[in-house]
Amino acid sequence: MEEEKVFDLEDLTMDAMFDYQQSLAFSVTAKGTLMTLRSQAQLLGAAKGLTRFLKKMDYLIHDPGEKIKPPKKPKTLPRSILSASDIRKLLNVPDMQTHGGFRNRLILEILYDTAIRRDELSNIMLTRLDLESGFIHITGKGSKDRVVPLSRRVCGLAKSYILSVRPAFIRNEDTGHLILNRWGRRMGGLGIWRVVKACAAGIEKNITPHGLRHTCATHMLKNGAPVRHLQEMLGHESLESTQIYTRVTISDLKVIHEKYHPSESL
Repeated sequence: MEEEKVFDLEDLTMDAMFDYQQSLAFSVTAKGTLMTLRSQAQLLGAAKGLTRFLKKMDYLIHDPGEKIKPPKKPKTLPRSILSASDIRKLLNVPDMQTHGGFRNRLILEILYDTAIRRDELSNIMLTRLDLESGFIHITGKGSKDRVVPLSRRVCGLAKSYILSVRPAFIRNEDTGHLILNRWGRRMGGLGIWRVVKACAAGIEKNITPHGLRHTCATHMLKNGAPVRHLQEMLGHESLESTQIYTRVTISDLKVIHEKYHPSESL
C-alpha cells in the first residue's frame, strides 16, 4: 500500500488491489523461489476479507477486492495411467483362495470398473447395490448422489464376495458396509489405499486408488465414451474437470504420427 501511495481508505481502489495481486505473483521468498500459488491465494484471501469487512461496515462504498480472483492451481495431466497389461497384472496379484485376497481383488475391480473415489468405495452400503441391474448408488463430494454402472463380470464377483467371503469378516455387529476390514468394521479410505499400494508393490508404477480412477476414465475415453457421460459417471460438477482426460490421449497421437507421417521416413 505504501508503494501504491494508499494512505487513506478512499484511496484503496480496485487498481491498487490488482497491483497487489501482481506484486504477489512476482514475489520472491527467502529461499529465492517465487511465492507458491497457495501462499498467494492465502494473502489475497486476507486482503479480500479486509475489503469485504470495510464495505460491510460502510467505511467503503464499493468493495475494491470483489472482482479479484485468487490464482487457480493449473490443471495437470493425470500421471501413472496404467496400460491394459498393467491392469491385468495388478488384478492377478491378490490370492483369491483367501478371504482377504478375494476382498482385495474386489476392491481393485470396483475402483477400475467404476472410477469411484476410495472414500466413495469405503462408504458403499449393501443396500446401495443393485447387482441384478448392475448399478451402485454413490454418495460423492458434497453429499451429492449419483449412480454408476458396474459390469456384469464384477457384479458376479461382488455376489460371490457377499455370499461366501464377507460373512467371514463380520465380528459382533454387521455395519452393512460392503468392504470390511479384519475387525469387521468399515474399511476406511486409508485402508483401501494401503490395499492398492500393497497389491501394486511389484509393479514399477506409482499406483494409487486415484490412479485407477484416472486409468478407467482414460481407457473409456480412448474407446469412444462421450465426455458428457464420463462427467456424470465421475461425478464432476464442471465439464472442464472431465475434459482434462482428452489431453491424455495426446500420447497416442505420437505413436500414430511416427507410424503414418511421411516425415519419419525422410
